[in-house]
Amino acid sequence: MKQVIVDYRADRESIDAIKAAGLEVVRSMKISSLYSEVDGHPDMQLHIANGKAICAPEAFFYYSEILKIKTIKGSINIGSSYPNDICYNACSIGGCVLCFSRHTAPEILSEYKTVIDTRQGYSKCSVCVVGKDAAITADEGIYKTLTACGIDVLKISPGFIELYGMGGFIGGASGMISKDHIAFNGELGAHPDGESIRSFCRSRGIYITELRKGTLRDIGTIMLVP
Repeated sequence: MKQVIVDYRADRESIDAIKAAGLEVVRSMKISSLYSEVDGHPDMQLHIANGKAICAPEAFFYYSEILKIKTIKGSINIGSSYPNDICYNACSIGGCVLCFSRHTAPEILSEYKTVIDTRQGYSKCSVCVVGKDAAITADEGIYKTLTACGIDVLKISPGFIELYGMGGFIGGASGMISKDHIAFNGELGAHPDGESIRSFCRSRGIYITELRKGTLRDIGTIMLVP
C-alpha cells in the first residue's frame, strides 16, 4: 500500500477519502519554526525525487522512521521567515525542478539535471502538477516560466482557496495520488475556474477525487510517496 503525506491537521473527511482510495495516510509533523498556518505543510518539510525523500534536518528522524522509501537529511534547517522557510518547497515537473534555486536545499538540486528558476519561492504551493508535463497555477510568473519550458499550463484566478484565514494556493490544495489520479481538498465547483480545472485534468486522462465538501483548502500538497 502506497503512502500519502498530509498536514497533521487534515480533517477526518479528507483522511477517510484518501484511505478509501487504497492509500496509507501519513500525517506530517509540526515544525515549530514555521508560522502556524503552514507548520504542518508537507511541502515545507520535505521533497520527493527519484524515489527518495529529502527532509529538513528537524523532520528527518520523524520521516525516516515512518516512510517506506529512502530518506536523506537535508543540510539546511527551515527558517521562520521568507526566504529561509522555502528550502524544501520545490516542484518536480516534467523531469525538472521548479524552485527559487538560491534558497533551495542543495540535496534537492543535485537530484535534477534541469533546474527551472523562479522568484516565487513557494513553488510547490503555487503549482498543481497534473500528470507528467502539465500544471495549474494562479501565479503569472510561474505560468510564463513553465509555458516557455514547454509545459502545458492552465492559468486560473488567484484566491478562492482557504488557508486558516489566509489565502491558499492550488498546489497546496491538491496532489497526484497515482499516475492518473489527482485529489483536490475540496469541491472544484466552489472555485470560479472549477470547470476549467476539471476539463484540463480530464483531457489528459486524469481522474479526479474531491476529498471533502466545501471550498478548496490548502493543506500543503497531498504528497504521494512512490
